[in-house]
Amino acid sequence: MKKVISLISSLALVVSLSSCAIKETPIINGVEYKYNDQFYADTVDQLLTYIDDGDKDGVKSLLCNGLKNSDGIDADIQALIDGFEGDIIRTTEYEKDTVSASSSGKNYTSAFLSRSFYIITDKQKYGVYIAVCPIDEKHDDGEDLVGVYNISINTLDYESGDIECNTANTIEIADHNCCVASGYGDSSSYLVAQTGNKYEVIDIYRIINPQSIVKYDDITAWNSRDFLSFKEKFGAPYAESLDNDKEHVLADVYMYEISDSNKYAIVAVGRDDGSINALSVKDIDSRWSEDNKYEYILENE
Repeated sequence: MKKVISLISSLALVVSLSSCAIKETPIINGVEYKYNDQFYADTVDQLLTYIDDGDKDGVKSLLCNGLKNSDGIDADIQALIDGFEGDIIRTTEYEKDTVSASSSGKNYTSAFLSRSFYIITDKQKYGVYIAVCPIDEKHDDGEDLVGVYNISINTLDYESGDIECNTANTIEIADHNCCVASGYGDSSSYLVAQTGNKYEVIDIYRIINPQSIVKYDDITAWNSRDFLSFKEKFGAPYAESLDNDKEHVLADVYMYEISDSNKYAIVAVGRDDGSINALSVKDIDSRWSEDNKYEYILENE
């Protein structure tokens, strides 16, 4: 088992959960937490360690009481553990759903924290959603919600929508849907690409031509916006963005694997005229930084 990298760094907490409404510094499980993001990160770190270790009892110990005592939860946890393949290499923040609801009143404090992100193991890639409640004084049954109240882990064929997700055994506690859900198939035909510029934006790409490999010098020497001639030179794209399936998107985005570099060529093609809007090179496996900007061959038009 490889050590799970701390979510404080690996999830790149773009939106601080400290904005959630815990007015006083809470003491949770004997630990004083000044910031909610630290509580969330610690909880999910421990949860991922249990999953990585195949520790069913450990996973169950972190669940909120209402979910922990629900019918069929042992089978749901067993399915989550049994289907999870490989040792965790890294976790990657996903741009959407960074924070869910929180609330505070004169006589109560509540917080409901959630994130969506990706997990990369040495065997699979997973889309993950985890929701945690550190404190809930708003609802009469709020104590039953404190803890991890929603876990969803799916391989990217499910996450992409190419395969319909399984129906989860869901219960409602304090106005929240709670479950332990999983969908396991095959992620080998998908890439998780960190394509953000100055902030985290992460996309799934579907591999459509595994034999397509180009050379760095050939890509960086390209100077035409004619996509047809580009494909004549480099062949069909290695992968395509899942957003290409959407009707409202103005440009389709494709990716080419570069054989003599750890980077990929990313080409955006306008739908109105079929010409190249932008051509760039980027390391899709690393977070954005000054050293990992887009290297533009053709700037955005």
